[in-house]
Amino acid sequence: MLRVMSTIRAVYTNLRAARTAIKDFARFEQIVAVLARHGLGHIVEAWDLQDRFLLNLVMSRRDPEQEKKSIHLRITEALQALGPTFVKLGQILSTRPDLIPQELCQAFSKLQDQVQPITFAEARAVVEGSLGRPLDDVFEHFDERPLACASIAQVHLARLKSGEEVVVKVQRPGIRDTVDSDLNILHFVARKLEETIPEAKAFAPLAIAREFEKAIKRELDFTHEANHLDRFDRNFQAWPSVHIPRLHRAFCTDRVLVMERLVGTKITQAGAVGHDMDRIARECVRMLFKMVFEDGFFHGDLHPGNIFILGGPDDGRIGLIDFGLVGRMTPTMKDAMADLLLAIVTHDYAGVARCLYDVSIRTGKVDYGRWEADVIELCEKYFAHKTLAEVDFGSLLRDLVEGAIRHDVRIPPDYAMFFKAVMTVEGIGKTLTPDLDLISECRPYVEQLVVQRYSPERVLKSAADALQAVGRLGQLLPAKANEFLAEMQNGRIAVSVEQPQLERLEEGRERRTNRAVLGALACTLLIVGALTRHDARFRIFGAPGLTVLFWAFGGWLTLRLWWRITRNGRW
Repeated sequence: MLRVMSTIRAVYTNLRAARTAIKDFARFEQIVAVLARHGLGHIVEAWDLQDRFLLNLVMSRRDPEQEKKSIHLRITEALQALGPTFVKLGQILSTRPDLIPQELCQAFSKLQDQVQPITFAEARAVVEGSLGRPLDDVFEHFDERPLACASIAQVHLARLKSGEEVVVKVQRPGIRDTVDSDLNILHFVARKLEETIPEAKAFAPLAIAREFEKAIKRELDFTHEANHLDRFDRNFQAWPSVHIPRLHRAFCTDRVLVMERLVGTKITQAGAVGHDMDRIARECVRMLFKMVFEDGFFHGDLHPGNIFILGGPDDGRIGLIDFGLVGRMTPTMKDAMADLLLAIVTHDYAGVARCLYDVSIRTGKVDYGRWEADVIELCEKYFAHKTLAEVDFGSLLRDLVEGAIRHDVRIPPDYAMFFKAVMTVEGIGKTLTPDLDLISECRPYVEQLVVQRYSPERVLKSAADALQAVGRLGQLLPAKANEFLAEMQNGRIAVSVEQPQLERLEEGRERRTNRAVLGALACTLLIVGALTRHDARFRIFGAPGLTVLFWAFGGWLTLRLWWRITRNGRW
């Protein structure tokens, strides 16, 4: 019976694997066709797929008109055509100027989810299946038409039995299987790009694919977004000017979110209904710096579609939505950003170079002198003959990040997300009020961080932490030393030193020793042959037999030694 069950399980596993492979191949065929149609077929041809069908598909789908467009536009249109997973990839990459060129960031930021809404019956099945009860037991009313549709989920308006107006975020059925299939192909494509297109290595396609996989899998689990929303709500409880929608935890699962409905106007349209846009712009900037420098937890996608102004002109609170993408700042990271901003404010351009270099990830050998010179030149270009209010701070950060890529220096993800948030908020703010001075708005937070860093409490805490670390090391060191010595004594630890120069020296020494032995052996045989020339017990061609044998073998060794020496050109 066990053998039968094992056989059935193996057959089932193989069938599932075959079905997945067939499904992935069908999807891969679609992707190849889309790339070819958007003038990117040369990328597929470089992969050396050895598949005539796919290569013929590439050739047949070429569109000469597409190749007249810019490469950035073609890539953007291809991602749009490839559907939800790839649109989400582009949207996430648009927040990562440290990974892709700024032109692509700008192009990807225009990507929109163009997906057909799921039917009300499908949405109902997801909600009821997730909550484990009928829809009518939870909601007094559930709007059958979605308010908004996205690649991963769609949003419906509803009213709870308690009478509260809410929005319900419902995950699209089957989206997880689609994402898994697309991720398999995405990893394959990324690997092929690195193998076949040398220029692509500068953008680390495989690293992007791995990072995207983590991000989208977190986004597919709505409990992460629910936790983010709760944390923002706690952080802004003392800020009446910022409103975070309240979460209804009892009705939230990994596939369904139920939260307070915000009634307001998009921030870019709020001026038309009489809101004080100058106050709102400055409040948005302060909100961002509070998230980063006070809370160490900030919204990672602060574009205009996620910022609403609530109520009429007498209200004007800022309402935020969509908390799937967030950034985090540890105390060390906050100190680093404070140092960077302080260096910018005080025109210490060498300090700007040093701060960015200290937080960066080096992907190759960096010429620090050239790096510092380029950063100083860039800062001087932005600050020359300008007041701080006139400086385009977002563009400065963008160019610094782009310059870092050219020096094999990468900005870590959370820092890059912060820079992107600053660029976006400054862009929104200067649209609303052109004289917005971002640096003046951030100065109080930077000064506060600097004061806190050197406060007696912080210094004492740092000293106490250092003493604690030394104490723990003192306690652990004897035990660890004994353990290490015991492992060495038992032969479970081997020390290996790799020294190519030493290895070459050792090889040379062995070669010389072998030649000396070979020479000594040849001489010995020749001498023995000479000593046996009077032995007449047997003869070869009339000559003493032993002499012939010893001289023949000795002569062969001598010729072999001569050949080895002359071949290497060394005597």
